[in-house]
Order: sequence, then C-alpha cells, then structure tokens
Amino acid sequence: MLSLFQEEVPLRTHDEIIQDARQLMMSFLNKGKIPTWEEFRESLFHEEFIEAVEEFYQKMINWNFLDQVISDDVNEYFFHGPNNSQMLLASGEKKEIKIPLSIQDWQLWLEVLSISYKQNWNVQNPFSSFYGELRGKNFRLSLIHNSTSPHGISKLVLRHLSSQNRPLADYGGNSDLKSMITQKKNILIAGSTGSGKTSLLTSLINQIPDEEHVVILEDTYEIISKHPHQTRFLASNSNESSLKDFLSYSLRLSPDRMILGEMRSHEVIPFLMAMNTGHKGLMGTIHASSAQDAIGRMALLFTLYAPETQLNLDKVVDLICKNVEIIIFMEDKKIKEIIKIFGSENGVAFYDYLEGHREINLS
Repeated sequence: MLSLFQEEVPLRTHDEIIQDARQLMMSFLNKGKIPTWEEFRESLFHEEFIEAVEEFYQKMINWNFLDQVISDDVNEYFFHGPNNSQMLLASGEKKEIKIPLSIQDWQLWLEVLSISYKQNWNVQNPFSSFYGELRGKNFRLSLIHNSTSPHGISKLVLRHLSSQNRPLADYGGNSDLKSMITQKKNILIAGSTGSGKTSLLTSLINQIPDEEHVVILEDTYEIISKHPHQTRFLASNSNESSLKDFLSYSLRLSPDRMILGEMRSHEVIPFLMAMNTGHKGLMGTIHASSAQDAIGRMALLFTLYAPETQLNLDKVVDLICKNVEIIIFMEDKKIKEIIKIFGSENGVAFYDYLEGHREINLS
C-alpha cells in the first residue's frame, strides 16, 4: 500500500543555490559561451533565491565591482587573488586593495574575462597578454592560469594605457626631442618594465608629421596613436604572424617610419638591417639597465637569434653603432640619460651624453 504521507523535500540553502549557479556558469564557459540572463535563468533547475542568483550573474558578467578599484591615478594593478592585490599609483606608491569576490567567483570571473576578449587561456596556454577596455579605460591585461601556481590561484595584471598625448616636457630633460624626430634620427628607448618607455615612444610618434606613412609593429597592443596615415601589425604566436615577419612585410610598404613596440628576440635582426639599408626615423624600445647597456643588450639579442650569422659580437656592436643614433634611457617615467652615438671600433662604442653623464665614454 502506498504511504499516506509524502516525504517532504528539504529546502535548499542560499549557499547551495549559489553553488549551483556557479556550476551552471562554468558549464556555459566550458563551451566557450557567455550566457545571457534569459539563457542562464532558463537553465536553472529552480527559482529559489532568484534575486541572489541574478545578483551573482550580474557580478560575473558586468563586473560592477571594478568601479570600486579602477581609478585615473593608478598606473598598474597586480591581482594575486581577491584578498591579496595591489595598485601602483602614478606617484609610485603601492596600496593594498581587495576585490569583493570569493575565491570560487574569482576564477569564474577571469574565465569570463578571457572569453569576453576571445583569448585562448587554459592549462595548455597558461599565459595571455592582450589589449582591452575596462570601465571606459584602456589596459594591457595579462592573465596567468592557476595551473602554473602551487596555490592554484589565477592572477591578473592590468597596466593602464593612457589615451592622452603627454607633452614631451613631461618627461624632463633639456634635449630637443622634437628636432630628433624632425631630423629622422634612429632612436632606441631603453629602461626597465614600467619605466615609461612606451609612453615616451607614443609621445614621440605624435610629433611625426601627418603626411608621413608610419608602420607600427607590436606583439601586444599598447601604442595608442592617432596618426592619420598609419599601418599597424599585431603579432601572434603563429610562424607567419611574428614581429620578424611583419617587419619584413613592412619594408614593401614604402614606410617613412617604422616603429617597433619592443625588441625581445628575432625582430631585432630585420629592425637593425632596415636601418642598415638606409631607412631613417626608426624607433623601438628595449629592456636595459642604462643607455650604454642597451647597446650590449641589442647586440646580444642579434647574436642569439641571427641564424648562422658570420658576425661576431664586436662586428654586431659596430653594426649597431653605425645605425642607431640616439639612445634614451627611462626611469620612473622620466628621461634619465640620452646618449648620441658617433660610431665604434672593434666592438668599442663611441658616444657622448646629451643627458646624464657629460663625459665621453669609450667603454
């Protein structure tokens, strides 16, 4: 005989319902899809705590919590996790910040972020760096997957990319940078990460006459230029879309100037060879600890990545000093050194300081 009494189904708790919503969101994300609220709601197995579920959904999709942290006076954000993050102010001061997300929602949000910007970010591709807009501001976003961490927490770094054209006077120094652009000097900008290399490069590009054809090459979109006649190349990991390949293509476009966002490896070879074939007004950036060190750094990259080169290190230094005319060293967003290169002999560079040290240095 059937029981006269039907067993009551226990009520679900708020936390259980939200955990179900998390799992549902992840099922959508695993398919590479960000659901609309209507799609999300239709897929729910219940209508309990629906207001709380919608609040969770909006937090994951609209990122309103960023309104509390994104600010004009911050240059960079380092999100090591929701409860362990920092922001680097324009003044150079660092401040601790917290993101109002649980650790489960933190990973979910970063997954949503990567899909929103069409990034292939996962265990096989644990690092992704790309350009994006957050809360009306431009950033370079760098994602690091939790599979790389012993603590299993993914990380996010945001570098603010200003769309404003900073005047050259903001960088300090007494040299006439504008005349260097007018005279189409080949310029290399050196410095550490966050020293202001790209900011100065952008300001120099804005001094280029409008009638010139400018080719800008980067592996991550950082240079925000409004020059009217520009061709831009953004490198990828494919063999046919590297900075080295794009530099070679650029030579066929009759450019008046070629701008290389940053020299890290193979691209140093066509960049330097373009100078050596008579192209003028080339500019690029490189990581180095001083203006003088930039020569050695560029020479080292050339010898490491040049295939079967017949040039020893001394000859490469001679090639650099024959073609690079000005090296600007940046530190804390200011010009620390500028050297003018006269040439070299047997791998020894001859240059003088236009900014910083005043003596001629032969070492």
